[in-house]
Amino acid sequence: MDLVKILANHQLWLVGGDGGGTRADLSGADLEGINLREADLREADLEGINLMNANLYNARLNGSDLEGADLREADLRGANLMYANLMNANLMNANILCAHLNDADLTNAKGLIKHMDFEPGNFYWKRFGKGLTNGGYQFYVGLNSLREGEVFAGDERVSCSYPGFHFASRTLCNKFYRHRPLEARIRIPSEAQINEPWASDGQASASAIEILQVFDVETGEDVTEEYRRTE
Repeated sequence: MDLVKILANHQLWLVGGDGGGTRADLSGADLEGINLREADLREADLEGINLMNANLYNARLNGSDLEGADLREADLRGANLMYANLMNANLMNANILCAHLNDADLTNAKGLIKHMDFEPGNFYWKRFGKGLTNGGYQFYVGLNSLREGEVFAGDERVSCSYPGFHFASRTLCNKFYRHRPLEARIRIPSEAQINEPWASDGQASASAIEILQVFDVETGEDVTEEYRRTE
């Protein structure tokens, strides 16, 4: 199999016009452990392919047919799998951190495990910019809900979806959002909707959050009183 030629012809096929080319057909191929980092396999026929332990970091697989594919332990970080057919695919131990699964068909897909099991009523953490702002919202101590007319993005295939308020553990907030000067201990109201995506990086989003305490990250000072609503 001349994979380089197959990929080149696939690019010509994607461009269309008089460029010629042929849609990549790798159905049933054994490509265990292969390096396809940032490869462009949009709309390719990959049905039943063995991509176990493959490097598919940032690969473009949107619209591809991966029905029954073996993706165990594959590196799918940042991969675009939008509209892909992943029916009966095996994703056991695959790294899907920040992968894009929007509108993918995950019917009977195996090995998809959520990391944190977030629940309404529990307590979590969120980091904020100056003035307790984040994502274009102004937050205050107490209940914070979506704006009028906004519909919570609850599709679990979508990572970092909006509208919704993202939150995580305190450890994760410190690791990934250390540049933000304020952190808050929050509670998820019992009536709130929660979305923890399959491609979870350890955070989830909710349709509402209740801010209980606010801290200055640099000094550790409790600055809660500065962010109460004033009538």
